[in-house]
Amino acid sequence: MKKFTLLLLLSCLSLGVFAQRHFVKTDIFGNLTYRSDDGSYQATLKKNIFDDLVFSDNRRNEITYEKKYLLEQYPGILTNSNKQQHVFIDLIRENRRSENYTAKYRIDIFDKLIIEDNRGYKLEQGTDIFGSIQRNEQVNGVNTKLHKTLNGTWEFIEGKDKASLTNDIFNRRIYSDSFGNEIEFQAKSWQRLVNRYATEEDAFMSLVDQFFYP
Repeated sequence: MKKFTLLLLLSCLSLGVFAQRHFVKTDIFGNLTYRSDDGSYQATLKKNIFDDLVFSDNRRNEITYEKKYLLEQYPGILTNSNKQQHVFIDLIRENRRSENYTAKYRIDIFDKLIIEDNRGYKLEQGTDIFGSIQRNEQVNGVNTKLHKTLNGTWEFIEGKDKASLTNDIFNRRIYSDSFGNEIEFQAKSWQRLVNRYATEEDAFMSLVDQFFYP
């Protein structure tokens, strides 16, 4: 606990030093503004009339976090200036060397998470009527899909390649993919893997990462 408290304190001190040295301020409208030491880079984080938070800078980068996304992913941020400042500084660090980048983070009327940018990336993630995850992602023209079927099988598809995780009648998990890999897990072994990665989805994706991208 002491170690965690120390790390948290150091993080807050670091944030304060960054803010002081790099001119993070709040304007008369309550928006966060930033100006580098030499004035060559400037950025703002504004709340629009829809309560979305919009980051923009003088390199024509613009990133929009819609209100519904913020309420789910960053609870309390719309009324917490410290949380907004943390996000603002992260966005500055991520985008100060980019140009003409735009992205939007939102949740649609079906509670599906959608992230999309102007460089060919798009993510759609939600759940079906049975609560099983459904995720579709597009990167540089390549589509990937992760979903759980009605019979409990996990499937990951990237282009023409595929990996799956099935559950047989003896409660064994069997991972297989289109590269010829096949691994069988007894129930206890599989549970240990799930415990390591926190969720069954993450355990499955750890196998995909290991054998899909060796």
